[in-house]
Amino acid sequence: DLWERTARVAATEAAADGLAMTYAPMLDIARDPRWGRIAESPGEDPWLAARFARAKVRGFQGSDLTAADSVAATAKHLAAYGAVTAGREYAAVDISERSLHEIYLPPFRAAVAAGVAAIMPAFHNLAGVPMTANAAVLRDVVRECWGFEGMVVSDYGAVAELIVHGVAEDLAEAAALALRAGIDIDLMGNAYARGLPGALERGLVSMADID
Repeated sequence: DLWERTARVAATEAAADGLAMTYAPMLDIARDPRWGRIAESPGEDPWLAARFARAKVRGFQGSDLTAADSVAATAKHLAAYGAVTAGREYAAVDISERSLHEIYLPPFRAAVAAGVAAIMPAFHNLAGVPMTANAAVLRDVVRECWGFEGMVVSDYGAVAELIVHGVAEDLAEAAALALRAGIDIDLMGNAYARGLPGALERGLVSMADID
């Protein structure tokens, strides 16, 4: 499989540089050519994208994540990022439940079935709920329905951006929303380090949540 071999080469090169994780594969179904990231997408077909997902996860991770040439893969960006309004980056997404489950989620479910180590939610909001705080998808679907046991890592600074989305007043609220939704790693936002102590003091999260 060409995609698996290509990803395997990339993983070997990354491991040689001492890296442990890659923020790939990008699995966003894209059907609007105006979207600026369409070139990164596996295309418009959920079946084909699911094949890419499985091959790329195998290519990066191999059969043993502790092997010298293995790199932990991160399936991104959950979910429906390619359906942003008018193809505008970071714009809102408002699609039906049927479209979400039949078109945009299958590549990510295939990645989970292939043993992907991590998942990255997207920046956008889905029907008004930012993905970084979307417990209905991250917790109820990905964790409980699919049985995903790996890591959920935010996109770059996305936890702090919950303030910009208007769902959190400050870093403490943003950190609490993301943590309760299931975000394990706050990528480059410092929202957990700066916000969780205050969230704990204010009763927005419990020590059990943090543990």
